[in-house]
Amino acid sequence: MKAAITGMTAALIGFGIPAISTAQGTYPARQITMVVPFSAGSQPDILARALADGIAKQTSQPLVVVNRDGASGTIAVASVAQARPDGYTIGFGPQGQFSIQPHLRKDLTYKLEGFDFLCQTNGGAFVVVSGPETPYKTLAELIAAARNAPGKLSFGSAGHATGPHLIGESIALEAGIKLNHVPFRNVGDMYAQTINGTIDFVVTTPIVLTLGRGLRALAVVGDGRLPKNPDVPTLAELGYKRSTLPGFTGIYVPRGVPQDAATWLRKACAQAVDTPVFKAASEKTVTPLVYADAPVYAAGVAKDYRDMGELLNTLGIKAQ
Repeated sequence: MKAAITGMTAALIGFGIPAISTAQGTYPARQITMVVPFSAGSQPDILARALADGIAKQTSQPLVVVNRDGASGTIAVASVAQARPDGYTIGFGPQGQFSIQPHLRKDLTYKLEGFDFLCQTNGGAFVVVSGPETPYKTLAELIAAARNAPGKLSFGSAGHATGPHLIGESIALEAGIKLNHVPFRNVGDMYAQTINGTIDFVVTTPIVLTLGRGLRALAVVGDGRLPKNPDVPTLAELGYKRSTLPGFTGIYVPRGVPQDAATWLRKACAQAVDTPVFKAASEKTVTPLVYADAPVYAAGVAKDYRDMGELLNTLGIKAQ
């Protein structure tokens, strides 16, 4: 996939979003950079590039997607926070870097209050998946093995105190077992180690199931079963009360972006979400398409911040 997506030249009015004149000129008047907190080829990256394609087609200016992974996604978010609030550096990704990490990292250079959340594009679902080198065909089998070998079974996630990490620890708490968590910076490495048996299972986004390679879905963490994997039960169906951690993926900017730029981005995002390219990317990554404009999106992130503080307390997860 190309690292940059260049907008087609077209009259903005023809796309239903007129150019905006400001004291500094028309927005956008130059390249927009979209920062993604995970590696190329990951679920957020695929969604970001499809969304960027839809936004870029509404302006003659280029839109470049930049991957800045590491530190459970906080490196990317910090870079957006430190950017000039002019609308030309925007972030795209899930809400965990705003609702989870601030409770754990005293060295964070940003706070939740330092952002405006402009456009939610997707909801979220996760899966518990075992690799072909493990014998576990059901979650019950995996739990039984963990009871017989406390602390020996390992599971991978995209980083310490990410949503998938909290899900794994919640399962362990409810089942009364001890698991060994292995955080990964690169999801490709995590999938490879799941396939070769280095780790016993992984909690991740459903895109992993498109890899094949003998990977087995044991449970869905979400409101319902996956349309393409209807035989896989949800955690709720298996008796786990912590069956869902909400997902909010979308565009955010540093607080203070001019209102005209924010309005343009909100409208452009809404239109991009409705394109065949973005719908196809959401389907490909098995990610629910759940659009919400700024007020609803921001309220959801704020509530999740409060809820995750309580959950981290319950799980006893501390900063690293």
